[in-house]
Amino acid sequence: MKTLFLNQSQIEHFDEFGFLPPVRVLATDEAISLRAEVEDFEARHPELAGQLDFKANLILPAVDRLSRDNRLLNLMEDLLGPNLLHWNSTFRIKESNTGQHAAWHQDTAYIKLKPFLAICWLALSSATRNSGCLRVIPGSHKWALLSHQEGHDSKSILSRAQFIDEAFNDSAALDIELAPGEVTVINHGIIHSSGLNQSDDRRIGLLMDYLPTHAIKEGPRDTAILVRGKDNFGHFDLENGPVSQDPLENIEHQKRSLEAITQTLYADSEHKPKGLS
Repeated sequence: MKTLFLNQSQIEHFDEFGFLPPVRVLATDEAISLRAEVEDFEARHPELAGQLDFKANLILPAVDRLSRDNRLLNLMEDLLGPNLLHWNSTFRIKESNTGQHAAWHQDTAYIKLKPFLAICWLALSSATRNSGCLRVIPGSHKWALLSHQEGHDSKSILSRAQFIDEAFNDSAALDIELAPGEVTVINHGIIHSSGLNQSDDRRIGLLMDYLPTHAIKEGPRDTAILVRGKDNFGHFDLENGPVSQDPLENIEHQKRSLEAITQTLYADSEHKPKGLS
């Protein structure tokens, strides 16, 4: 089979184990430049940093451009097919030596979508075991959904501080270390977590969620951007990217989409997203 970015062995690995081993999509200097833009936004508008938790692609034009970059879309087409929707971009940032972490969980606990959501995890800083890189249990995307509980751990970087509350075998757990500009892609059913950032730098990851246009999501109707091919199904309301090159002028545009996605991610939850607080 002809591929655009990945080789057949990489595609088979993703299908079998639920994750893609690290591949380089951006040059190191591109990743550093994007990091600088994100941190400039945080420094200029600290009160708006929470807006980057969801739909960051509707705030920062650089994130929107990246989500449509042909290098990334070629990779995603190899995994999902030629007709692609981009559902969400979110930053997962762990500050140095703060105790922040993510417990073992499956995103299928709260995102009911078939066939699956492909989450592209891009490193904007070094993601190592010492800095709390992504950790997965290979093949666990084929397991049944385990029991989850919503938590109240202020150190959790997850939307609900959720965690798996039943016993399971994590002996095969694997760290996915990434250099700036490298990505991994995970099936949203895989069991994953991340540990403490004990390095001297922030651990900055940009997560971009993709799905084929034929995907069906349970629950309230949601929005997504058509980034490649055609949408002959209409399962999502199609939205546009940022309305301005000025992030501040994009806030209201983003909020309309936030209301849709948070109905999915926070259904029946006492937690509330920062972007709507």
